[in-house]
Amino acid sequence: MSQDYDKIFRENLAAIILPLVRKTVGLNPIHIENLPEKLQRTVERIPDFLKKVVDSDSDPYILHIEIQTSDTPDMVYRMLEYAAMMLRKYKILVRQYVFYIGEGHARMPVRLETGAVHFSYTLVNLSEIPYQQFINSTKPEELILTVLADFQAEEPREIVGQILQKLHQAAPDHLQLGKFIRQLEILSQLRNFQSIVSEEAETMAHGFDITIDRLYKKGREEGIKEGVREGTERGVRLGQEQAQRKLILSALQKKLLSIEQIAELLDVPLKLVLDVQQKGI
Repeated sequence: MSQDYDKIFRENLAAIILPLVRKTVGLNPIHIENLPEKLQRTVERIPDFLKKVVDSDSDPYILHIEIQTSDTPDMVYRMLEYAAMMLRKYKILVRQYVFYIGEGHARMPVRLETGAVHFSYTLVNLSEIPYQQFINSTKPEELILTVLADFQAEEPREIVGQILQKLHQAAPDHLQLGKFIRQLEILSQLRNFQSIVSEEAETMAHGFDITIDRLYKKGREEGIKEGVREGTERGVRLGQEQAQRKLILSALQKKLLSIEQIAELLDVPLKLVLDVQQKGI
């Protein structure tokens, strides 16, 4: 499941990382420059986010960000390893942040002092950031982060309703809207709000057939259960493929989206959509 959250942040980081660091850690980047994703010496590491940054208050520096769903006790060693590689390669200041998006308050060590080594990084618990920091954004990628923030005294259903309403306004088209609602549902699992998101999305869907997404999740769950009953990985794969074919057929029959849009929305190969179109389930 953690790979689902990782995928969402990797897809959206380019659009949200600058406002995120401005609102949470006080940095003010005005220009960023791409750097190679992979750091390699005798081992290889791929950071979640790695950019060279110029801001208005300091000399250029390397901005390194990791997204964590688990409270990892040895994270400080991992961050130190990253820092050593980046310092050796780029020879400029490195600023490192771990954004914890899991449940509760992360208590992973952020400082390491042993012998001549004195190292630290910054840990940000997204659950402690006020939801107002994200809810008024016009960027869908930033809006969906609201579900991970601190709702304070507000009712979850009220906040979820606001998120969905603003997504309807911010998403440029139905295809993008479906993508961000799907991402919102995945992230909401980290706060046990998935049922609320699903119910509110059903109520507020205007012109977009959100039942497509419902069918996908239901079919995927049924496919996994069927695979578990059979006791083999092959059963899981067959169950999931059957669920995908049912979902594709439903989308084709509704004639709301093109073949290419269905493939992109459901994250399936175009040839699978064409196969269902020709052969059915």
